[in-house]
Amino acid sequence: MSYTELISTMTISDDLPTTVNENFRKAHFLNDAAQTSNFTVWEDDTAGVPFDIYLCASAGGTFTALLPTVASGDANVGRVVTIFKVDGANDVIIDGAGTEKINGVETVTMSSKYDYRTIFSNGTEWFVISSS
Repeated sequence: MSYTELISTMTISDDLPTTVNENFRKAHFLNDAAQTSNFTVWEDDTAGVPFDIYLCASAGGTFTALLPTVASGDANVGRVVTIFKVDGANDVIIDGAGTEKINGVETVTMSSKYDYRTIFSNGTEWFVISSS
């Protein structure tokens, strides 16, 4: 996975607004992936395009979104992911790798249509920073 590095604002120049705006546009498009069965967050990034939002449809049955270990590459650098439930059928369970916890618990269950969790890792543990 690769990300466009934002330029430093410590060196102000005439072209800075254009450059910063271009970097902002590149860095803030969100990539989404539809999921209907068990998956591991960021593991399916085979095209080099990281997914920021997973749209989960559980009509086929309850399934699990497994988070990578907090010390893994993407999680360790503070990347944020949103897991969003698009239907009201079965549950979608978010599970920390192994015994890793999310806000102090090993799993988070989403049961209702439009439930979501936006999750962040500080490299030591997972935190839900936004939810419905």
